Amino acid sequence: MAEFVIAMVPLLMTFFSFVQLSKVATARLVVKHGTIIGARAASVISNANNNTPDAKGDGKADIQNAVRVAMAPWTAKGGIGNVDVQVSDQSSRDDPYGWVTVTVKATYNCNVPMGFIACGGRTKTLEESYRMPHQGAIYEM
Repeated sequence: MAEFVIAMVPLLMTFFSFVQLSKVATARLVVKHGTIIGARAASVISNANNNTPDAKGDGKADIQNAVRVAMAPWTAKGGIGNVDVQVSDQSSRDDPYGWVTVTVKATYNCNVPMGFIACGGRTKTLEESYRMPHQGAIYEM
């Protein structure tokens, strides 16, 4: 009986570690998906430098909302939390096609039994960035 316990514990730890690693990889894909959705929204909505005269505000709230909606199934169940969205808009009235970069930083909660070993703790910080050209236009003022 003791041999069974000695043999089973390392096998279970290995199995649960692989399960945890697959969940971390999936969470990284979810964060990347949210980042791409945010960058797509930012390329159209962002108005940080007031280069779209008829738009009101900088659009960051709408961009953050797009990221959160894209990641909603994971954030609603508590798998991913502390989602922080940063938008860097390099477009201007002179260059309406400048880069818009969206960076999403989130915390993944490692909840697989004995899988926290593969996670390096109970939580893992995931960060992704994506950039797209601003979809602006040159306006005559």
